[in-house]
Amino acid sequence: MDTKLLEILACPRCKDALTIGKGGSYLICTAEGLAYPIVDGIPQLLERAAISLTNIETAAMDETGPAD
Repeated sequence: MDTKLLEILACPRCKDALTIGKGGSYLICTAEGLAYPIVDGIPQLLERAAISLTNIETAAMDETGPAD
């Protein structure tokens, strides 16, 4: 994702800055604990599209198994 675009994007709920998540599939708002998916290079910055970070972490753990 273009760094200039990332500089102007903000969380639609709290207006805090967003960061790119691992793999570049999500924009992360740490203040709200939400991840906004990036689909075909387009950030889906709608509240209804947001996914809780705990759901993403749980799904990743299920795929890779528990950390030792």
